[in-house]
Amino acid sequence: MFSILCGNILAQDLNDKSNIFFDEGKLTFQSKDKAFKLKLDNRIYTDLSFYLPTESVDGLSSKPNKDIEEDDGVFRFNNGVSIRRARFAIKATLYEKWFAELDVDFAYNEVELKDMYLGYKFNDHISIKAGHFKEPMSMERLTSSRYLTFNERPMPVEMFAGGRRMGTALTAWGNHWWLSGGVFGQQIDILQKEKNRGSDGYGFTGRVASAPINNDDFTLHFGGYASYRTPDANGTENRIVEFRTFPESRTDRRRFVRAEIANVNHYTTYGIEAAVKYKKLLAYGEYMFTSLSRFKEENNNKLQLKNAEFIGWYAAASYMILGEQKRYVPEDAEFAPMYQKRKGGCLEIAGRVSHVNLNDFHEISNPITGGAAYAYALNLNWYPVPNILLGLNYTFMDNDKYADDKGHITKDNQPLSKAMPNGLDFNILQMRLMLSF
Repeated sequence: MFSILCGNILAQDLNDKSNIFFDEGKLTFQSKDKAFKLKLDNRIYTDLSFYLPTESVDGLSSKPNKDIEEDDGVFRFNNGVSIRRARFAIKATLYEKWFAELDVDFAYNEVELKDMYLGYKFNDHISIKAGHFKEPMSMERLTSSRYLTFNERPMPVEMFAGGRRMGTALTAWGNHWWLSGGVFGQQIDILQKEKNRGSDGYGFTGRVASAPINNDDFTLHFGGYASYRTPDANGTENRIVEFRTFPESRTDRRRFVRAEIANVNHYTTYGIEAAVKYKKLLAYGEYMFTSLSRFKEENNNKLQLKNAEFIGWYAAASYMILGEQKRYVPEDAEFAPMYQKRKGGCLEIAGRVSHVNLNDFHEISNPITGGAAYAYALNLNWYPVPNILLGLNYTFMDNDKYADDKGHITKDNQPLSKAMPNGLDFNILQMRLMLSF
């Protein structure tokens, strides 16, 4: 009886001092003075994917997978079901001014740390944070995966727009502008896996954005970003950079467009972004350019080579057949959740074309042939409630002859550039179920 009485008193005490509610579908615990807050942000993505090549892949070979004991080396697409994301995240507000996040992913039966940082708010419009988080690059990269229109981010964003790294960044924003910049080191998953790796690389990254018009019916957004980086040592004296991207699908884990570049001094990436929303229509896109400084060794001397240059871009548009379009969020300079004011949720149709080119022939004596590709995608998304997405996706991948997974895919012992001069093209049919809570 005493324990039951104590339990009732404790429960009543907690109820008097805190609120428990759902904020945009996320379970939130908050003290009544709002000085402390704890929010769960968990997500599960399940994909069903089928890959349909435009021509026979008989005779193609794939370099054996070192992680599989038995691999016959025969090329085949991995059709089937995969857990694309299985995220567990906690976001906290402490003493009003401090904030923190811990975000872990368990997809593909692996544990991967996503966000882990501590931050401080000087006021409602200026903050600083340090830890492991996304560099301020690309509206599409910074947008949370739960608000993405398509199954995957476009190829150039995956390849050139940073991602999560250890670092610190300062962010400031107003109703019509946004600014962030910081210094960043290496990705934490690589830090944990590599031994005798040598010194970490470092980089400086910044993004600026403006929304001169932003109301319920019409939003206009412009932005730009830049990043300077020295590559990680990776256990070698002369540093190596690897650029790579998935073909906008992850059930099959090959990266057809991929290049490993040795003897790199540094590289810079620049990008511009634009978006317009008018009632139910949202159109947006980005253009990215990367310049890479490298050298070659000859007679124990370092000879500077011409800079290698790579480009990428995408253009996308979505229309809400039922429901309202995504809202613009000034504090993040991105488009996030939509309002759901009607029974039956929101129904969205969207299309996107993206391109990336990892081939460079400026230095004829030392060309880079990482491949180039176009991706054409169509999506139909249904959001029955804010926490659930049911999506259908079709993507056509148009690869050039050099898109061979860094030489890992061959045909009859010949490189694809000779055996398949038109490249290995294929269709992807996908279905996605997403649950967030």
